[in-house]
Amino acid sequence: MKYFPVFFFLVICTPIQAQRSGYLTPEKIYQFATYLYQEGDYFRAAGEFQRYLFASDSMPANADSIFYKIGLCYRLGRDFPKGVDYFHKIIDDFPGSPLVHQTHYQIALSYFLMNKYTESTTFLNSNPCHTNQDIKLKMERLITLNYIYKKEWKEAAKFFNGLDTNAKNDSTIILLTSFTKETRQLSYKNRFIAGLLSSIVPGSGKMYCSRFVDGLFSLLTIGSTAWQAYDGFHKDGARSVKGWIFSSISGVFYLGNIYGSVVAAQIYNEEQEENLLNRVKLSIHVNFD
Repeated sequence: MKYFPVFFFLVICTPIQAQRSGYLTPEKIYQFATYLYQEGDYFRAAGEFQRYLFASDSMPANADSIFYKIGLCYRLGRDFPKGVDYFHKIIDDFPGSPLVHQTHYQIALSYFLMNKYTESTTFLNSNPCHTNQDIKLKMERLITLNYIYKKEWKEAAKFFNGLDTNAKNDSTIILLTSFTKETRQLSYKNRFIAGLLSSIVPGSGKMYCSRFVDGLFSLLTIGSTAWQAYDGFHKDGARSVKGWIFSSISGVFYLGNIYGSVVAAQIYNEEQEENLLNRVKLSIHVNFD
């Protein structure tokens, strides 16, 4: 306890001394926050940028850029909802800021990264950028990408046709549009045909969807149970317990085989589109600044 007064004095005086020596001035806090951001320590950087705002005697002249950087920190740290909240502060409190259009893009990008493709497109369409060509091009890339991720291939092609010459000549948009055109060449399977084939020859609908093992298994299963049912009825007539049991089992397998073939066609089509989307993810590097 005899050292308590000394300890108390150090706790009280150290922050005061640090403040006097310049370590806790707004300028130093800002420099430290910038350093953390550059090092990729985004959440600590966001905290320091917030501390910079509180450390200033009044709202600094660069407050809009600070809110923007805080939003970026949370977006890069993948806390997208919080990033959107800070980006909205710029739109709501600093409508005349030169960062407004870039902020609109960042909000839409955050929605995209949250897999909210419709919200992203809607937000961009309601906040178009007609002045800054670089930001406008980013927005158009993102809209095209949103349509592709929603598998709205026709809408993506329609949007591309409505772009100006500058956007149509952009290498990223050209590549995105080429993926959209590839959907016309995808070998989609017709669900009705798959079900019809399996109703005629069990398992053939699954083979039509390139699921040969499943199709063969269905054919053998239904064929073997149907044969057992036939054998039972052939020996004991309509009162055959074996015949009724295996005919019931065969009927269930038969109906399941038709339904499974329809589902197989749907899965096949989805896999074709997912493979295309995976190629988009591997090939496209949208500028996420």
